[in-house]
Amino acid sequence: MEEYHQITLNEYISIKEDIKRRLNHLAESFVAIGYRLKQIRDTEAYRQDGYNTIFEFAEKELGLTKSPTSRFMAINDKYSVGGNSLELREEFIGLGKSRLSEMLTMDPEDYVLVTDQTSIKDIREIKRMEKAADDNQTLTKFQEVLRKEYASPDRRKELIEIANAKCIDDIKAAVIPEGYRLMKKGVMAIKFEDEKITVRTMGVSGVQELTWSEILSEYDRAFDLGAEDPWKAAYGEIEEEETKKVEKKQEPKKPAKAESKPVATSQQEEQVVGQTSIEKDFPEYLPDDLKVKIEQTNKVEVPETVADDHRHKLKLAKMFFNDMQTGRKPFDLQKNDREYQLGDVIEYREMDNGEPTGRILEKEIIYILEGFAGLKEGYCILALTDIER
Repeated sequence: MEEYHQITLNEYISIKEDIKRRLNHLAESFVAIGYRLKQIRDTEAYRQDGYNTIFEFAEKELGLTKSPTSRFMAINDKYSVGGNSLELREEFIGLGKSRLSEMLTMDPEDYVLVTDQTSIKDIREIKRMEKAADDNQTLTKFQEVLRKEYASPDRRKELIEIANAKCIDDIKAAVIPEGYRLMKKGVMAIKFEDEKITVRTMGVSGVQELTWSEILSEYDRAFDLGAEDPWKAAYGEIEEEETKKVEKKQEPKKPAKAESKPVATSQQEEQVVGQTSIEKDFPEYLPDDLKVKIEQTNKVEVPETVADDHRHKLKLAKMFFNDMQTGRKPFDLQKNDREYQLGDVIEYREMDNGEPTGRILEKEIIYILEGFAGLKEGYCILALTDIER
């Protein structure tokens, strides 16, 4: 295992080039990239280029946003020799980035069940089994602190945000919007900061430091993050009095008699017979953004959600369908609003002039590119392959 020392300017430049080269290599290099990023982070070498944080350095120098940068370092924490080296541990060689990423929130005791033949679906099933086993066990002191912190109904929204988080940065935004937080119960205190989580048990020698990936596992064991409402799953229904308050706030005001007369707006669903409509009779005079909204409203809707969170139904224009089917177009640019994950299946439905043709194509996601320079924020490029039957 390599030890850190104060690196020279030439070494710093060499490390930057090393990271850029490794970005184009096989999945095992993700461990080495994570180590190099941690090396620059822990020595604060990024200040030589005028950057204030490792994330600012990664975005400007490497085109990586906070989410993939955090994941690189988390993979190194978990899968490198000694938890802090350039080398991938022998038992993880050949597993690839997809499996390693999926295993970040997995119980290390169950790593023995995963090989290069194990599918992403099987790994997720193992994690579901872990959660079922945890439900039958008592909470640890650590999880009791989390349960106490979120017991109040006003913490419900935050817990739901954590459950719906797409990356570590989303979790940080929910837990420490101010960059710092202290949770405590009994003799245990947990300090949350951007780089790490520190756990201190009073009367016991030493402290424990956790990564955000590890804290996510603790949240997953303390709460059922897979539930529709993890707060209710942990604490039960909100008190009736609290529910009435919410309903009272949402109750619409009754219009005064002078306000009861309908007001014509551009969003009215019915049109007076014989009345001229700009939207229907003179669409060429509409602003471009309004044209797009009207076109989207008038399109024939195809159901795009299914019960399985890892299966997505999308529309695909006829002009792209054949190329996608033959493999000439093995990728897709999509808005990343569906929590796409490696191993997910996309069911494409061919559309011709806004109408479904009936043809359907299934593809599996094998790579997700997001947060990269030149890629619009909130969008991702999905690498696709045929599904093995």
